[in-house]
Amino acid sequence: MYRCLVVIWKARAITCGLLGAMISFSAAYAVEDGSATAPEPWQKAIGPWSWIFPRDHGAHPNFKTEWWYFTGNLSDEQHHSFGYQLTIFRQGIQFKPAQSQSRWGTRDFYFGHFTLSDIGANKFHVAERVSRGALGEAKAAADRMDVALGPWTIEQKPGSEQYTLSAHEADMAIDFEEHPLKPLILEGVNGLSRKAEGAGEASYYYSYPRLATTGQLRVGDMTYSISGLSWFDHEFSTGSLGKNQVGWDWFCIQLDNHEEIMLYAMRDKSGAIDPVSEGTWVKADGTSERLPPGSFTLEKLATWHSPRSGAIYPARWHILVPGHRADLTVSPLMADQELHLTKMGALDYWEGACSIQGTVAGARVSGTGYTELTGYAGALQAGLKE
Repeated sequence: MYRCLVVIWKARAITCGLLGAMISFSAAYAVEDGSATAPEPWQKAIGPWSWIFPRDHGAHPNFKTEWWYFTGNLSDEQHHSFGYQLTIFRQGIQFKPAQSQSRWGTRDFYFGHFTLSDIGANKFHVAERVSRGALGEAKAAADRMDVALGPWTIEQKPGSEQYTLSAHEADMAIDFEEHPLKPLILEGVNGLSRKAEGAGEASYYYSYPRLATTGQLRVGDMTYSISGLSWFDHEFSTGSLGKNQVGWDWFCIQLDNHEEIMLYAMRDKSGAIDPVSEGTWVKADGTSERLPPGSFTLEKLATWHSPRSGAIYPARWHILVPGHRADLTVSPLMADQELHLTKMGALDYWEGACSIQGTVAGARVSGTGYTELTGYAGALQAGLKE
């Protein structure tokens, strides 16, 4: 679920720095020329969405917040194991840019996170990028998946469901080819995923739950030919956290019985799970079933204390889905997979590769997945409210 909401947090959580300065400048410019006299008409996620692909793989500029998110668990023939995340975010700043005729005019702000978990070396690599979206520094096509943030690109091959990912930094790089082994799924109710009480406190959200992934991965001076499975999420909205919400735990799980699970648990100030929390169960044949609020439980079995942020994160979970007779334990493949980000202020969250063990309908299963934990390094509430 990562989070249409995480974009809002990261884009609003700072009142100074590059984004704050940009927003303040844009607002001042608009007021000065008399163009900002009414609230901007950002669209909210209310009611059904008419899904059309490949169009909906592309950008939805009428919504304020959007992201394209890939994670995966990969290995080479010598069993070197890696996890990765590549996410590009678009955050609307002005619905109609005050400087629309200028090449410097900014409508959307782009930022991204790229991580590699080198499991054997027990080392977590993190990179972040930020762009105002002007002068060709970043883009998101409206008719297909074609997104770029500097040298990071996510692109759909014309006329196919083949996707290429490329991201290069000094200490790490990926060049991947990915294609779905199952059809995409619409999360929530036909793609409308509720995140809090109230009209419009939701997102439009779909996933590719199982993508075959091959390509090259570089860590330092070492390059590996890898293969494995990835998960893709695309979400867009103009929403925010609810009044009492402080963060969330999100899971994507890929089992060796060819089933997948997505779960998110919104947390309130007491640490309790908000009743809006839900998920999706994907069967081996590719059909999916919504897991409505109350259909699963999460128990935290261990914790990890970050030496950087001071946050105490859950570090292992017991998940029960009674309707599928599922009893699963999710364990991080590395303890330290915390992103400590600085380009938009001090922002910290945990997102990492995990292993899964347990049973489904009485049969033993294992698998891999990714988990995201937000709000443990400080409540997100202040950054998520206008």
